[in-house]
Amino acid sequence: MAHQFAVRDQQGTSLRAGPTPGDRKYVWPTVADSFALSQARMDVEYSTDGELALAIDSDKGVVNVYDTSSGKNLCAIPAKGATVAAFSAAGSFVQTWEKLTDELHASGGNLRIWNAKTGEYSAGFSQAKFSKDSWPYVKWSSDEVIACLQITNGIHMYNGKDIGKGVISKIVQEKLKSFSISPGSAPYRIAIFVPEIKDQPAIMKLFSYPNLSEPVASKKMFRASDAEFFWSPTGSAVLIRTSTDVDASGGSYYGESKLTFISSDGKSEGTVALSKDGPVHDIAWSPSGKEFVVVYGVMPAKATLFDFKCNAVFDYGTGSRNTVSWAPHGRFMLLGGFGNISGHLELWDNNKKKQLCTTRVPDSTNWSWSPCSRFLLFATLFPRLRVDNGFRIFKYDGTLVHTEKVEGELYQVTWRPAKPNTYQDRPASPGAGARSTPGASGPGGANLPPTGPPKAYVPPHLRGKEGTAAVRPAFSLHDYEEAGKVGGASALGGVSLPPGASAEEDSKLSKGALKKKKAKEKAEREQIEALALEDTNRALAAAGIDVAAGGGGGGGGAPAEKDYNNPEEVAKRVKAIQKKLKAAVALKTDETGGKEMNVDQKAKIASIPEMENELKEFEGKLKTLA
Repeated sequence: MAHQFAVRDQQGTSLRAGPTPGDRKYVWPTVADSFALSQARMDVEYSTDGELALAIDSDKGVVNVYDTSSGKNLCAIPAKGATVAAFSAAGSFVQTWEKLTDELHASGGNLRIWNAKTGEYSAGFSQAKFSKDSWPYVKWSSDEVIACLQITNGIHMYNGKDIGKGVISKIVQEKLKSFSISPGSAPYRIAIFVPEIKDQPAIMKLFSYPNLSEPVASKKMFRASDAEFFWSPTGSAVLIRTSTDVDASGGSYYGESKLTFISSDGKSEGTVALSKDGPVHDIAWSPSGKEFVVVYGVMPAKATLFDFKCNAVFDYGTGSRNTVSWAPHGRFMLLGGFGNISGHLELWDNNKKKQLCTTRVPDSTNWSWSPCSRFLLFATLFPRLRVDNGFRIFKYDGTLVHTEKVEGELYQVTWRPAKPNTYQDRPASPGAGARSTPGASGPGGANLPPTGPPKAYVPPHLRGKEGTAAVRPAFSLHDYEEAGKVGGASALGGVSLPPGASAEEDSKLSKGALKKKKAKEKAEREQIEALALEDTNRALAAAGIDVAAGGGGGGGGAPAEKDYNNPEEVAKRVKAIQKKLKAAVALKTDETGGKEMNVDQKAKIASIPEMENELKEFEGKLKTLA
């Protein structure tokens, strides 16, 4: 399946065909071979699944919504003065913001919600000031069952399918500055931040809907005036980067930043202890939600991979970098330096912990992975840079696939998103990293040898002579570190751990005992999530919201969709069902022998017939695919 780009330049706005996952070369299509959209002065925005796109036509005073497969204009939303617009989480609604006028205030407000496919008006609010950091103002859960809107000293909760019905619940918090809702389905978590004010510390709280009066976790800290939320894709934890404009220690001109970890059940929270002083440049969770990478410290910055328990498991060394970005499938990863760092990039195969290549893409103002994880797009856009506007497409191993120079001004080049499992996760091709070796030739022509400590300067008259090393300086401006595994010690400082959790105790346990302990902890977490889900469903039903729409799985989010047309995934599912069935049968045998069972164990026994039917279905499917 070919990719698609949204392109906006001086010639117009269009949706153009992109490369297919296996392409080594790519020919940029003409405007005539593309879907032309209305002339837009703001960037085109895609829905999360890539099926819809919107463009603001300021001349006609409408927001046009298009079908990206056919280019058909589905509706024209009559938001005459709209300056920004955004899709809801699942693409069912569009919210627009216009400058507040007396007429808009009297008719419902300047922040308005519309049906994305029909353009029908749904609800409105008055929002006098616009803040880019807070946009979009209305935030939906991933399944659009609930929606949240920040107000003065609190947050209002709405039926996400019908916001016009009014407030169903609220969080009351004075001096509230920002909030974020967890991805995934029920149970829903909302993280909030209150900045430090005079002698009062900053506060971070985590709530679980519908219990919004008492937080499941709370943390206070000084030297925190702003916050950014980085949720695990499954919603099972949130990382909060707090910062302040002034470094009280005087160590940095750019202020001070810290990183806090809070699990969605509130049982683990604390400051992530980083091994190098300096700012936290960037954070990114892997698409699996089981690990995350932090880029931090004074230049050359460190990059470290942490597991879900905040144990440091791999160090990517130091380098000129301030950005980390995972490919959508979580196999490949980019570490790069942008902005005031001249486009130095490292591409990694995270599964093998192997660096595929290093390269440079100078003057890049925007960058992103393709949905298939095989391509990277780097663009030079107006007005950040007013000359040499254009873009380049690289493969995951640094091979240059296409370069496009644009006459005049280029404002946007964006990949169309794709639904999960649209593209298959493929490993790196054999020899993919070979093109980054010194002297290697390839289509890219921009590859550099792997980074390492810089060599000391040697005067010309001493080069090639014995004893040269003796005259090299014994110091360097920077201490460079190589990549490698880390010991795995917990990186949570001042953390509140669940009862019995201790790294020292775990190291003394046998394999069997450790396995049983982890299984017990997992069962406890699942039970807590199940209870939270029951509370959520009851609250949704009481608010008149369809419970089936919000009855997602536990764990803070819906599990990633599996491709059951893939024999490997089907075989994994068969093995998982067999394992669960075997455990349930063992419990049934114990029950027959007179052993008393708890509620959870009885539920597992009752599910035996269902598991047997599911096993039969998947075994039949496996035979068909074999």
